[in-house]
Amino acid sequence: MTISRNQAIAFGVAAVLVAIVFFVGGHGFSGCGCSREPAPVVLGIDAGPGEGEINTRLDASLVAAEAHIEMIEDKFEEDMAAFDAAQRAEYERLRGGDDLESAARYLSEWNRRRRDAGR
Repeated sequence: MTISRNQAIAFGVAAVLVAIVFFVGGHGFSGCGCSREPAPVVLGIDAGPGEGEINTRLDASLVAAEAHIEMIEDKFEEDMAAFDAAQRAEYERLRGGDDLESAARYLSEWNRRRRDAGR
């Protein structure tokens, strides 16, 4: 079986038309008729919630720590009146720093020593 020149040209044209139809159909038709949202524009690296959210969480954490230390101070109000000058200075130094947990531990340990000495 021999293919004539006209048959070869017709077969080639048909193959090109089929390829074009598949290409256009595959790339231009989404199938659902709905519009797709555009991809977000990435301007930098953001591996977390962002500075605003971090600052909000940090502020909330500091407020909670402040409320916690004030609760402890209220609980041990009469004990704090018994601080001598050196103890009060040390406590105020810890209280004014970044680590309020250290101030809370200092107050709790001082209270424990004071109670144990009274036995």
